[in-house]
Amino acid sequence: MKIRITVFLSLLLGVCVFLFLATGANLHLVQAQGSEDEKFWVFDGHLHPTSSAAGRGGNIGDGLDPQFSLSLAEQGGLGAGFFNTSVDEFYEANHLAVKEVVRQFDHFYRQIGMYPDQIGVATDGDEVRSLRSQNKLVAILAIEGAIAIESDLGVLRMLHRLGLREMNLIHNLANNIGDVMYTTGKGSGLTNYGRELVAEMNRLGIVIDLSHTAEQTIMDVIDASNQPVITTHSGARSLVDRPGNWSDAMIRALAANGGVICAAFLPQQVSQEYDRKWHGGRQRGSGIMGLEPLVYRGDPTKIYDFIAERRGSGGSGRMANERRQDIPPLSYLIDTIDHIAKLVGADHVGISSDWGGYPVNIQDIEGAGEYQNIAQALLQRGYAREDVAKIMGENLLRVFDEVVNTAQQ
Repeated sequence: MKIRITVFLSLLLGVCVFLFLATGANLHLVQAQGSEDEKFWVFDGHLHPTSSAAGRGGNIGDGLDPQFSLSLAEQGGLGAGFFNTSVDEFYEANHLAVKEVVRQFDHFYRQIGMYPDQIGVATDGDEVRSLRSQNKLVAILAIEGAIAIESDLGVLRMLHRLGLREMNLIHNLANNIGDVMYTTGKGSGLTNYGRELVAEMNRLGIVIDLSHTAEQTIMDVIDASNQPVITTHSGARSLVDRPGNWSDAMIRALAANGGVICAAFLPQQVSQEYDRKWHGGRQRGSGIMGLEPLVYRGDPTKIYDFIAERRGSGGSGRMANERRQDIPPLSYLIDTIDHIAKLVGADHVGISSDWGGYPVNIQDIEGAGEYQNIAQALLQRGYAREDVAKIMGENLLRVFDEVVNTAQQ
């Protein structure tokens, strides 16, 4: 009898061990693939889904955009994002910038209103958390390029009432705020009007974005702002030396301010080889598409040539097809995140896609359904889950909370 019991227990133990090992292997596989339970909440620092959809005559839920749709966003765990509108310098030169940005705000609200069960608009941290608790995507209204307000702080205040909560100061060209990233050297810095704008954005609770901005203007804004600032689509100059990527000194200054640098999924910002091949290894001072960056201040008529050249380049689809063979692997983006995190800590790193703004991304993160690949790659690099959660979204939410909640309206 004792022998039978011993044999039975041995067999039972063997079955338990087998099931444990098999289940453990399956659990490991689920985690590696990023199951529903394992998804990290994502806050994307820079994307253009509503303006991109409007430009092609569609909407954010039609599934026709390979980079972004509501279904892809849900698949990838996207929880919130700065939804950017963008106004070309053409509009400001013709005093049409305010009209154009209001038109794009209208597109934003109409498209989001089409899908009330899936997405909502937030203007403060409490609204973000409320929508998050309902498993809805959070859209925060943003502007890429402060030329949209045509140097009028009254316009800024009215756009704030319409929901504006994040704005990039400089886009394609230098303006009366400061210098663009292509400027020779560090640039001349923040203007007097720029200082007034920074103070008013602080007071209203509008997050300041320093993407596309020259070094001295960046340092001046960080010094002038009494709130944390961010850069939403940048990289590390120590890894890829190109305009738009930040030096270690700039990254340290941003971190000391309490801000966040978002590593962009843009191949030219994470790969020196790609930048050299497709962007000519453009250096500071070279201008954008052959246009001297300071010409805007002296001769705005040349903006017509700039816009015509950019719009006549053959379209984003052709560019994407031509360049896709050269896009770098995901590890290049992880290297950028890793460099920044080791330099200033995981509390000051975020991510951004530029969906709808640039047609080519990097391998394994070519659409909103693939955000979790970044999280899994960070875990494989040895990052703690707490730090991965910060990088994937919690850091940007912290800054958004702080800026909006301390507003003096």
